[in-house]
Amino acid sequence: MATAIRIPAPTPRPASISRRLPALGRLAVVLEIFLGIGALFGGIQFILAPDGHLLGVHLSMLAGTPFRSFLVPGLLLFIFVGLGPMVAAAITARRRAIGPLAAFAVGLTLMGWITVEMVIFAGLTSLFWAFYLILGTVIAAVGAAWWRSNSVQYNGP
Repeated sequence: MATAIRIPAPTPRPASISRRLPALGRLAVVLEIFLGIGALFGGIQFILAPDGHLLGVHLSMLAGTPFRSFLVPGLLLFIFVGLGPMVAAAITARRRAIGPLAAFAVGLTLMGWITVEMVIFAGLTSLFWAFYLILGTVIAAVGAAWWRSNSVQYNGP
């Protein structure tokens, strides 16, 4: 005459209050931090030495561009390609709803930055450009896929 103890099944938590960041969110954070650290470092080097000697580049590279030194490009690099991804990573780490959009924006910003470099320095070629174009594309794709997975998850099929 034992009585059965009924334990209710655990109620699954909605994804919006999940304690763990989804895989695409974690990937976005890693890529954004990777990009941000490199761009912050490069931007600081150009800000500290606008003649480019800390990074081994010469002012002659700027011939035919609107810049007389690497100061303005260094500031732009530091702010948009360095701080931008770090802010996006912080937004994502705090599980803000705009995390996917932030990742997408970071990817587009990087692709735009590299495209402008390629236009300004038309006579040069660099494997770094290919690497960073691919990285920008991957970050934008991660943001888009993450946003898509969220909209499917929350709005139904």
